[in-house]
Amino acid sequence: MICPYCNKEMKKGILSGDGRSAVTWKEGDKKAGFYDKLGLAGYTVTAVRRTLAAFTVESYFCPECKKMIFDTDVK
Repeated sequence: MICPYCNKEMKKGILSGDGRSAVTWKEGDKKAGFYDKLGLAGYTVTAVRRTLAAFTVESYFCPECKKMIFDTDVK
């Protein structure tokens, strides 16, 4: 996917969190694991407010302009 802000290639990955630790984004099709959350891989998403519910969301991340895109189904 091309970033609509800077026109560079975005990376596909998983946005995930469990309510106890930081919300993270990791490239690929698997959510961040224990070592990822220690800062060994992936990115910590500081703009997300955490709750006690776990989640994963497929998303695209642009490392150049720090924007993220994901589809929603809000009802």
